[in-house]
Amino acid sequence: MRLLPSLPRRTSYDLVLVVVVLALTLVGIAMVYSASGIKALDALDDPRYFLGWQSVWAAIGLVGMIAASRIDYHRYRVLALPLLVVAVVLLVAVLIPSIGTNVNGASRWLRAGPVGLQPAEFAKLALILYLAFWLGARRDRIASSGTAIGFSVFTGLIVGLVFAEPDLGTAIVIGVVALAMYFAAGARLWMFAALAGLSGVLAFAAALAHPERVERLLTFIDPWKDPRDAGYQAIQALYGLALGGVSGEGLGAGREKFGFLPFPYTDSIFAILGDELGMIGTLSVIMLFLVLAYRGVRLALRAPDSTGALIATGVTTWLVFQAWVNMAVVASLIPMTGITLPFISYGGSSLCVGLIAVGILLNVGRQAAPAPATVPRAPRRRRDGRARQPAARDRGGAARDRSRGGFPLPRWATRERG
Repeated sequence: MRLLPSLPRRTSYDLVLVVVVLALTLVGIAMVYSASGIKALDALDDPRYFLGWQSVWAAIGLVGMIAASRIDYHRYRVLALPLLVVAVVLLVAVLIPSIGTNVNGASRWLRAGPVGLQPAEFAKLALILYLAFWLGARRDRIASSGTAIGFSVFTGLIVGLVFAEPDLGTAIVIGVVALAMYFAAGARLWMFAALAGLSGVLAFAAALAHPERVERLLTFIDPWKDPRDAGYQAIQALYGLALGGVSGEGLGAGREKFGFLPFPYTDSIFAILGDELGMIGTLSVIMLFLVLAYRGVRLALRAPDSTGALIATGVTTWLVFQAWVNMAVVASLIPMTGITLPFISYGGSSLCVGLIAVGILLNVGRQAAPAPATVPRAPRRRRDGRARQPAARDRGGAARDRSRGGFPLPRWATRERG
């Protein structure tokens, strides 16, 4: 009896993805140093304090990425449930006043001396791994109500604990990632639409249930109504993007970080990037995330099995959607929410877990089946010299799925299951 599906011949790592992630990490280290130097000098008398820690976290994360890229992702099957349980325990612990650290009215960190852990970042990866194996094992029952209920319970538990911190932005990101995986697993369209609609209603109700969130919604509509208080951060973020112009004021020469923009090296670092590197810098970062999205989708389509495809879907959706949320907040396209820009914002938990997730994604890509080389053949000739027309192929073959409108399925969906 085989415990693991038969694996295809290993291919090389996706070097384009590696280069993109390394470029984003290096940009992040430079921007953290530039955005945090003034505050670090004023508060700690060491302008390189945050640079040093971010470099340490990047080194640890890169080691974790290399290690994860060399571990067969099928081995996480036995760890998926324990990791999810640990994530739940940490999310509960952070809510206990004597254990969790409260900053600006939110309990999101567990601290031991100078080192802090944000359990929500760990919970993202734990839920992705668990849902990938759980949904992958239920391909034949994905359309059943039992699968929908189980999916809702697992996802709702994590989302609810993160929301209780409170952290609505991260809760929305986790919910979107989980729904993307559920859809990619083959959920019925009406069932997916029902869960997505219910999630949207609950998120909107949660936003209206707290006066501070209602104020953020009103500020999003008109930040100039209260430019010195509620709308201050949104306005200063727009100033940061505008002051940079096309080429920026130069790395380290931005003005918004000098006490004008709150959280310049975490939530609002994209505004500092626009201030110092201009439109060229912001568009370059956006292009890097778009390339990351393309390579992640490509790896998901070429994954050797459904589990690998779901892992690639979850990790790619997480990193790209969270990046979009952060940049959209800075550009005042959506209401203000505190969420980091992956690989660029300061934060050890976000950077390390994100790099490890990329390592798992690289391992999925390493086991992907290479695209078959197709060599065009000359058309056969009849006896009278005319070219023979190719025979029509059966449209009901296994490589097509009528339930999806006749579109070709990814490679893992047409292989024999182990």
